[in-house]
Amino acid sequence: MQLNGKTALVTGAGRGIGKAIATGFARDGADIVVVSRTLGEIEETAREANAAGRRALAIQADVSQPNDVRRVADEVANRFGRLDILVNNAALRMNQLGQKNSYTIPFTALTVEDWDSAINVNLRGPFLCIKEFLPLIRKSGGGSIINISAGGGKRGMAGRVPYCASKFGLEGLTQSLALEFQSFNIAVNSLSPGKHSILTDPAKRQQLKETPEIVFMRPEMMVPPALFLATQDGHGATGQHIEALKWLSQNGLGGREEWRVRV
Repeated sequence: MQLNGKTALVTGAGRGIGKAIATGFARDGADIVVVSRTLGEIEETAREANAAGRRALAIQADVSQPNDVRRVADEVANRFGRLDILVNNAALRMNQLGQKNSYTIPFTALTVEDWDSAINVNLRGPFLCIKEFLPLIRKSGGGSIINISAGGGKRGMAGRVPYCASKFGLEGLTQSLALEFQSFNIAVNSLSPGKHSILTDPAKRQQLKETPEIVFMRPEMMVPPALFLATQDGHGATGQHIEALKWLSQNGLGGREEWRVRV
């Protein structure tokens, strides 16, 4: 129980990676704050954290809105008085932009609204969360910030311009703040799935059935490396980008076949 006595906040915690990390942290002893725009989903995540014997608080908020993030910080301060771990997971993918259910949008078809939506949630959101929660993490004497990234943060992809730009920006934010926050004893790292995509989407599950050569991974694969990063501070691993699949393999916790989705 490495996280006993710790309080962790996870954005976008209603499903997929965010839910897996939040419930995984609860099983490892942390009290949990879960944040999302969809209240029903994070209430379910909070119930699962409670079932693990931990305190849990579900807060409906839009991380791209300063007033929402400030309200969340106030609620965390009032309820727990501290924050040790911040996981910036909330993100919009290409299929959540203007052309719904389209996983690629040619640059010529992109709108300003598509660009703003992706940047506001995927990059402005982590910036706002770090800005507002930093005093609480410093009050705890240090801690860990984990930014959930993606392959699109390491290489550009045709048809995914705003998503890749936001994730590249998140990597820059991570590396810069890792240097600034060492004096606060705060680690700042990024975590991505690695070579294969995490399956969070029913449409992609259908695609997987129809296209056997496509491999999708279970969100739970992100939990062990996230736990490792959650235990870091400014004196440990910081400024790093970890690919979950590679980290799992290096630490004897399985590879693609063990963590892939079976349908």
